[in-house]
This record gives sequence, structure tokens and C-alpha cells, in this order.
Amino acid sequence: MTLAIPPGLFTARTWRLPVASPARIHDAALGGTDNYVLDREALAALEDAAPGFTELLRATRAWHVRVVRHLAGRGIDQFLDLAAGLPRARENTHQVAQRYNRDAKVVYTNTNPLLLSYARALLDDNDATHIVHGDHLDPHRLLDSEQLCSALDLRRPVAVLMTRGVHHELDDHRLSAALAGYRALLAPGSVLALSSWAEPAADRGLPRIIEQIWHTHAGQRVRCRPVPELQRLFDGYDLLDPGLTPVQDWWPDGPRLHPAEMAMRLGYGGVGITA
Repeated sequence: MTLAIPPGLFTARTWRLPVASPARIHDAALGGTDNYVLDREALAALEDAAPGFTELLRATRAWHVRVVRHLAGRGIDQFLDLAAGLPRARENTHQVAQRYNRDAKVVYTNTNPLLLSYARALLDDNDATHIVHGDHLDPHRLLDSEQLCSALDLRRPVAVLMTRGVHHELDDHRLSAALAGYRALLAPGSVLALSSWAEPAADRGLPRIIEQIWHTHAGQRVRCRPVPELQRLFDGYDLLDPGLTPVQDWWPDGPRLHPAEMAMRLGYGGVGITA
């Protein structure tokens, strides 16, 4: 896999500063270098308001890696990573999946031209990994695209990964319809892995603060959903153990060494499979 990036790809002009970017905020939290001062300032504001917010983003990514590892280990060899965001130098979906199942094929989707260009620069020598421009909330069009159909065999199970963007989707009807579309269009045995920021029943104040700070710094709305609403997104799927849980509790790699900070209770994730 090449890590060569086209000269001049990252500039303040292409990133449309001074608005912080969700992709770059995540990159900053994960210790990446593709972020700017304003992204780190946004992350710091979120961390100040919700201690542990940086760790929440890291824990969600670690959960994503564990999910891919688990699914590849149980024989899933096709992955559709929706709204995938900025790729990293290591521990991307294709790297994890192909480490545990060398036959694994991965398709990343995004609608952001810059992120697509960056991803293609990183993946130009991986024949089992593809980048597709497409709206993850329009499964009929996405799954009907020639590029995706040439990369994945839709007659066989596919793992759909929606592990970063659910809290960015404000329209419940469109989100539910999209998930129902994937369930109906994909082969039996297909998988949905989904994570989101949640609204604990005992603390509705913290989610509102995070929503406001995110909007102030990134110019985009997010929504922390109550856990029962997240549970309903898995309608038609059989949840794998341990169910819909805080991301750090979904088959952790080891015992927790420190008490969970405030923001950690907001991240939930689950994995469901179709009959």
C-alpha cells in the first residue's frame, strides 16, 4: 500500500477554513496530522465541556477495529464502509479485514471529493480495496452502481459499517429507510455494524452541550439519540452478543485500567445480522 499523497492536496483553501471539519476533528483525536489549529480547538472545547470526549472518539475507532476483526474472523469477506472519513496510515478497515481474512474485499464510500482523492492516493495499489462516490443514505442507487457491483458480489453476505456518521443524520425517517434498504437488498447473513452518540436517560444535559459546541465549531448539526431509538435502528437484525452496548464494553481487548470519564457513556455500538 502506498502512502504517497499528491502534492498540494491539503491546503486551507481546499479544506474551506475557518470551519472545523468532522473528519479532521476525528483525525486530531486519533493523533493524526491531517488537521488544523481550529480542529484541535474544537476538540479541546468538546473535551473541556465533556471530559473524556477525545477518548470517546478513540474508543469508537477501537470498537470499529474490533468489529472488523471479529467479522473477518467468522468468515465475512466483504465489507462496505459507509461515510468512511479520512483514511489513516494504519488500522483502516481493509488492513484489519485482510489481516484476518486475506480474501477480504473492502469498499469505502464518501461524498466529499477531497476525502475521496486522499483515499485513492492511499489505496492505489490495493486491488481488493475500492473507493466509491455515493450517498450512504441512498442504498438503492449505491448498491446499483457499476463500480460497487464490480467490487462486491451482492449475492453473498456483506458487512455494512456505519460506525461514524449516525449522529450526523438528523432525519429519522431517511436513516431508518436507508437501513431497511440495505437489509432488503443485501443477501441473507449480511451484517450491520452501527455506532452513535447516545443520550443517557439520566443525563440529557451533556448531549445538548456537545450538540451545541459541535454546531458552533463545525457548522453542522449532530444528534445524540436515546438508546431505545438506537435499538430500533436494528429492527430486522439479530443483535450479536453482547448487544447494543457502550463501545468500550463490546468485547474489549482487556480490563479497563481507569474509570470511564463523563463523555464515555455517550458512545454506543452494536452489530446485527440478517436471517
